Amino acid sequence: MSAASLVKMANHIASNVPARHDPAAETAAHIQRFWSPAMIDSLAQQVADDPSSVSAPVQSALATLRPERVS
Repeated sequence: MSAASLVKMANHIASNVPARHDPAAETAAHIQRFWSPAMIDSLAQQVADDPSSVSAPVQSALATLRPERVS
């Protein structure tokens, strides 16, 4: 799956978390539950290369999931 597709999916997940919840934690939980480790690694690499490509909740979610990959 392309990095662009992963970015689009992650941003879509984060934007659909209800406001009453913690978007970063909910996004991390969803990604952890449904994405393969390779997909998460690919997204983390894309975010490391271009942090502005994803929303703040996605950046925070990846910092939880792959702290060594996201600065």
